[in-house]
Amino acid sequence: MTRGGLFLASRNVHPVGALIDFEIQLVNGGVALAGRGKVTWVKEHDASQPNRPYGMGVQFVSMGPASRAVLARLLRTKSGALPASLSYLEERTVGPSLGADSIRSGIIASLVGLLLVVAFMLVYYRLTGINAIVSIVVNLVILMGLMAYFGAVMTLPGIAGFILTIGMGVDSNVLIFERIKEELGHGRSARAAVTAGFDRVWGTIVDTHVSTLISALLLLQFGTGPVRGFAVTLIIGLLSNVFTAVFVSRTLFELILSGRRQVQTLSI
Repeated sequence: MTRGGLFLASRNVHPVGALIDFEIQLVNGGVALAGRGKVTWVKEHDASQPNRPYGMGVQFVSMGPASRAVLARLLRTKSGALPASLSYLEERTVGPSLGADSIRSGIIASLVGLLLVVAFMLVYYRLTGINAIVSIVVNLVILMGLMAYFGAVMTLPGIAGFILTIGMGVDSNVLIFERIKEELGHGRSARAAVTAGFDRVWGTIVDTHVSTLISALLLLQFGTGPVRGFAVTLIIGLLSNVFTAVFVSRTLFELILSGRRQVQTLSI
């Protein structure tokens, strides 16, 4: 039985559009449904099986009161009944606490990752690492501020984008600091090394961020809900990272060197 009609098997073929009288004998209950219907389609007959009945779809046209009552009772009492028994092998209940635990674990992972980044930058780049830490913190503040402004909800994919933003910030600062170390190794003064380092690494930072931004835009366009949340967080983080890694970090260098024009090296 289908919605608005039924499927019949008949020894006689009827053309589409023909009105036929039908009677259905129900196995369970021994009652019958009788009525008139219109043939809507006929299944192509297999010539290799001549004794096989013709299949056709029939749309209800009219039905007697008794048959209507039987059909209504059948739909009320038998709708959705399973012909076989069901054995439960496993049953799990997922409540709101599971999502809260996952969010809490993601936040802890983000804080641990941030602390490890801070420790690495201070150990490897010494006092200059403070510059990178300030830049990353400002980046995260901008990211959280914009997410709060747009009303974004912090989910697990959003936390993943949050952590990836930290990684992108570290990557940008490492590129800048390594270029400054190379310039200092060539005998340039601290101010000249900082200027040349930022100028030469600008193209690399733009290239890496634009390529990642294109991927994030594709995720935002074709992804589903969680993936789109990750993409939104990543896009905001990329844009804020370009600002903090280049302009904020360079401003901090300029403030440090503003009164020390003759310094030939940096704690880097």
